[in-house]
Amino acid sequence: MSRGRVVVIGSINQDIVSEVDRLPAPGETVLAHASRNNLGGKGSNQAVAAARAGARVQMIARVGAADEARLRAELRDLGVAAEAVQGVPGLHTGTAYITVAAGENQIVVDPAANSCWDPGGSATGAGIEAELLAAADVVVAQLEIPVEVVAWAAGRARRLVLNVAPAVGMPREVLERADPLVVNEFELAAIDGGGVATPDEGLRRARELCLGGVPAVVVTLGAAGSVWARRTADGAVDGGYQAAPQVDSVDSTGAGDCYVGALATALAEGQSLEAAVVFATAAAALAVQRTGTHSAYPGRERIAAAAAELLGARESV
Repeated sequence: MSRGRVVVIGSINQDIVSEVDRLPAPGETVLAHASRNNLGGKGSNQAVAAARAGARVQMIARVGAADEARLRAELRDLGVAAEAVQGVPGLHTGTAYITVAAGENQIVVDPAANSCWDPGGSATGAGIEAELLAAADVVVAQLEIPVEVVAWAAGRARRLVLNVAPAVGMPREVLERADPLVVNEFELAAIDGGGVATPDEGLRRARELCLGGVPAVVVTLGAAGSVWARRTADGAVDGGYQAAPQVDSVDSTGAGDCYVGALATALAEGQSLEAAVVFATAAAALAVQRTGTHSAYPGRERIAAAAAELLGARESV
């Protein structure tokens, strides 16, 4: 297997996670039965997931200056090269406050240093960052960093996997570089309006985005699986649906990031979008069966075995 080169440009947070019996209602206080503090952020999560899945991964990010050395070391220990993780003087590292109950979660993020990129200096002028982006087989970006930084990275990527999360407005020219654009049903609604009730509806909406100029789209539907669509060389659009295996979900925190990281890994290796979706579905299904984020992300062999089972189940239908 040839290991693809993946560069993730995105957020790094310190996660403060509380495990509760049920999520609180507005104005309600509940007691946690366990808490933990760990490395997180959508960018960090996707980078670690890609490394676990078998890619060679570089991370580009901004953190609090006081945490730079420690966080670089933590990422290296997790298999992610971190030379382009830079500390921002006077700011703290981003923080995510996460509440988990029965496999579901609520998250509030303070972006802090993740928002501090100088569009006229460190982002657009740093040669090492531009070189990393240009050399990658796949560049992965999310939206816990400024949109203008994502747009800058998109212009230097040979292939961009764009995860529109959290859902914010994106310039059309950036969406039209996404190959694929990865969204869940809520993020899809933020882009084109309306909800997604069924996989068929998700597939129809993904096809419409492709016909509107986006090269490829993946819509994740949680336990219902995911759909994909892509524009072909002759201007037509093909696509399909991948069911998720039925598993007991313990903690869904970071499962979407695991999906994106595994998807990017498969694409960086030259796999088709359809095959990459199978691989990513298998990875995310394994991740939700364990507590935590990075500690729950599966390695290459487990993902490959689970993906083979998914393909076998599809062929037996």
